[in-house]
Amino acid sequence: MKGLISYFIKYPITANLLMFLIFAFGIVGLNSLRSTFFPEMESRLISVQVLASGLSPLEIEESITKKVEYKVESVAGVKDITSSSSENIAMINIEMERGANMYVGLQNINNAIDQIRFNVDVEEIFIRKIEFVMPTISFSINSNNDLDYLHHVVNDIEDELKSVDGISEISITGMPEKEVEIAVSEERLLAFNLSMEEINQSILRKNINLSGGMIEVNDKQYLLRSNNKFNTAKEIQNIIIRVNKNGSIIYLKDVADVKDTWSTNTMERFRNNKRSVNVTVSNTETQDIIFIADYIRQYVSDLNISNTNIDAKVLFDASNPLKQRIELLSKNGIIGFCLVLLFLTMFLHPRVSFWVALSIPISFLGMFFLAPAPPITINMMTMYAMILVIGILVDDGIIIGENIIRKFESGLDRYSAAVEGTMEVFPAVFAGVSTTAVAFLSFFFFEGMMGEFGWQMGFVVITTLIFSLVEGAFILPAHIAYSKALDKNIKKNKLSVYFNQKINHLRDEYYKPILRYLMNKTHVAYVIFIGLFILFVFGSGVNFTFFPSVELDDLYIEFKTKPGTTMEKTKLYADDILNTVKRVEQKLLDSLNTDVFNEIEIKIGPESHKGTVDIFMTPPESRGIRAYDIVKIIRSELGDIPDLENLIIGVGDPFGRPLAFALLGNNTEELEAATIMFTQQLKEVQGVSATSSNYEYGPNEINFTLNQNAKSLGLSNYEILFQVRQAFFGTQVQDLQTLDDEMKLWIRFNEDERNSFSSLENMKIQTNSGVFPLKELVNFSIDNKVLSINRKNGKKIVEIEGELASSTSYSSDIIAEVENKLFPLIQEKYPTVSLELSGSSDEGTITANSMKKIMPVFSLLILCIVLITFRSKAQTLIVFFLMPFTLVGVYFGHLLHGMPISVLSGFGVVALIGVLVNDALVFITSFNLRLRNGEQFLKALEETALTRFRPIVLTTITTVFGLLPLIFEKSIQAQFLIPMAISLSYGIIMATLLTLLLLPIMLLTVNNIRLYFGKANNREQVEPSVKELKNQL
Repeated sequence: MKGLISYFIKYPITANLLMFLIFAFGIVGLNSLRSTFFPEMESRLISVQVLASGLSPLEIEESITKKVEYKVESVAGVKDITSSSSENIAMINIEMERGANMYVGLQNINNAIDQIRFNVDVEEIFIRKIEFVMPTISFSINSNNDLDYLHHVVNDIEDELKSVDGISEISITGMPEKEVEIAVSEERLLAFNLSMEEINQSILRKNINLSGGMIEVNDKQYLLRSNNKFNTAKEIQNIIIRVNKNGSIIYLKDVADVKDTWSTNTMERFRNNKRSVNVTVSNTETQDIIFIADYIRQYVSDLNISNTNIDAKVLFDASNPLKQRIELLSKNGIIGFCLVLLFLTMFLHPRVSFWVALSIPISFLGMFFLAPAPPITINMMTMYAMILVIGILVDDGIIIGENIIRKFESGLDRYSAAVEGTMEVFPAVFAGVSTTAVAFLSFFFFEGMMGEFGWQMGFVVITTLIFSLVEGAFILPAHIAYSKALDKNIKKNKLSVYFNQKINHLRDEYYKPILRYLMNKTHVAYVIFIGLFILFVFGSGVNFTFFPSVELDDLYIEFKTKPGTTMEKTKLYADDILNTVKRVEQKLLDSLNTDVFNEIEIKIGPESHKGTVDIFMTPPESRGIRAYDIVKIIRSELGDIPDLENLIIGVGDPFGRPLAFALLGNNTEELEAATIMFTQQLKEVQGVSATSSNYEYGPNEINFTLNQNAKSLGLSNYEILFQVRQAFFGTQVQDLQTLDDEMKLWIRFNEDERNSFSSLENMKIQTNSGVFPLKELVNFSIDNKVLSINRKNGKKIVEIEGELASSTSYSSDIIAEVENKLFPLIQEKYPTVSLELSGSSDEGTITANSMKKIMPVFSLLILCIVLITFRSKAQTLIVFFLMPFTLVGVYFGHLLHGMPISVLSGFGVVALIGVLVNDALVFITSFNLRLRNGEQFLKALEETALTRFRPIVLTTITTVFGLLPLIFEKSIQAQFLIPMAISLSYGIIMATLLTLLLLPIMLLTVNNIRLYFGKANNREQVEPSVKELKNQL
């Protein structure tokens, strides 16, 4: 290694060439990277849907779902099986193990399901791999015009966007489907002695486009075809239903009104009292998210100009947070670079400062050069990693550059100072980078969603640090060696002289006396540091949460009415809530003198009894009030709303609701009772504002049982129910195709004859023996059944979610209370029921548990690196003993800024460990070299501490000041990064105190112990590792 470093210093053109190549290839790599919102990952989900009409959720579960689960659970690579059994359909989702071959898994699941023999009539089975399609941008089309006009506009928009290269999917919500309805009059039906089925079959026979094959005439072939296809209501109403013996013709229009209408089973959206349709655009894997988003934004702008009858507005843009994070990185990177350069200039020569600071762009460009290989994209997680690593990039350069200058000032020539200064600290710097890289290597092995994303963070940090090491070992020494900074005749920088005098004064007048005192009173040092550890880590009261509460821009109000409530009635509840929100908006405007709400949207459906009011707010830095405070005001203003079964108000969270639990069990009665008890008691837990569960009953069911009259006529349930279904729900006769639309053709009774219980009772059932009112053939009973039966890995499951009451409520505290207090009471009463975390709570637990499993392994790897570097068990254990004490700084920083410790804080701790180990390695390596050169133990220890004081303080100052702009940043994007910055900056301050004070004390203590037990002949006896070094000379 010495020869290679010497070569680069002796021939600086090679260092410049290497730097140029890194710059050139890095720019090429950067230009080839695409932008995505989250890291791309392969879906591990396979969906199975089984359709079987006429079956209740319980029948679907018993006859279909359980059989599919039983067959699929034995397929290799299956991790979890979740299912939902609803009326007429079973939906089973299969999650495969990470790393499983999805195409093999899909084929094996296909084969397993093919072996099932169902005991019910199964109509269709759909098996497919679920692909992750990341929405890029969505916009709304709002208009007071009728649905026909809105439909026409939306169709044109869809056609235009589909032609754009890179747009893979366009999803439209809030736009009902066009239909043609044949609204039959029962009175006219009976008058003409017709049945619904006769009309249905007549339309199918006569509204056709049918090929009759080929004929050959005079050596020419002709295709026979009857094209009698009608596609509009006006054409269809003239279809002949029957020709009587007397020659009279019965047309469809004689017994029914044929009209254009709209489907009623879709979500309805309203924005600013206008009908609203949402268009969501997703991009392909090969297209850049920023390009697509910019294109759509321009498209929406042009649309508003070209069409004044609509109001188009962008609602969601996934590129915005990405752009903001890029801007944040750029801004903080530039500010941090300038601050680093400024503080380096204050203590080092300006030219040295420049070359050291240059390691930041070189390291990043080196990473960009390798980034296309895995590949990675520019996304939220990689940007996070870049912001994380920027704080520690210059540390190695400072250590190497400062040591070269120190060697030069001690009398060595340029060349020798560069070589010896680099080689003296390189082993420790290499080991320090290796330990940080190993710590971030663990990110490749995390489980859960963080595992899917985390490896890209690890890649960015590790490759950036590797190029930082390459720059520090080969490029930096060559630049410094030929810099005017190593010119003895050059006049020293006054600023540098001044601040060096100040730091030397701080070292000699404050640090040196404190160090000597603690070396004489080692017990005082231990009492201080252990006391700080106990005070802040155990006694500070800092809270924990998986993900910190971040101020976002949207609120939601979700509510449920009684199942079976019509959309019109549900919309009235939404309007009442909207009026309350408007009053709150005016009060906030009056008190804050600024707009707080941007947009308000109402969504009804797709279930008719469910609604949502979405509130889109102005940015948190400009509105002057926290989102949770607004939630409290709205909740207070709304009060209790009669007839609502559930109301939950919360802050939008990209990771889902902060509280999510799952109750599991196969005893249906106990599971239902436990759900009610759990939901009610969870509401009473401090910090919980509202709860909801997915265990709910559907609309009331009217059940038919045949009476004696029906049985004596030889009627079956199917014959009666088939006629009732045709009349009230309707039958889809055909699909109609016009130039612009594809429509469904339905036949059913007209609305007046199918909107009351009386209409149902008096409906005429046609039999071979004549026509009878339905009430004379069946007995009616009204029942209420569960809407769907959900299962996970063979057990029934109910999911309960909750919202936090305020920004100072922490999910970790509530989860702990649920697990330790609330659920044991429930399990005591209902022993067959078990509890699991779900949603974001489950993701946090999965990640935390995987960290507990893998971190000991990577800690052992770090220990091996340190042990190989020192060749001393005692010194290695000392470094590891220092690590927990860095938490004092982490806890103090979070306490000072009023933030909970989260998984994001943990990322900063991982980086912090690398910095501490790096400082400790350089310190102990320098100490061992002094012992090797024959210095006495105490003198060597004190001189090492005093010599390392300036570079350690310098790395601390540059790191902390590099992160300061981020810590005090107010934008939303910064809120995700601040916990990491707090951990790293305050932790490094603590690591500095540990390295400069506790580390020398511990080295002294170990030496005293060795002396006490006779392991050394005198106080100056050197370490075994140093003996080894001597023997190698």
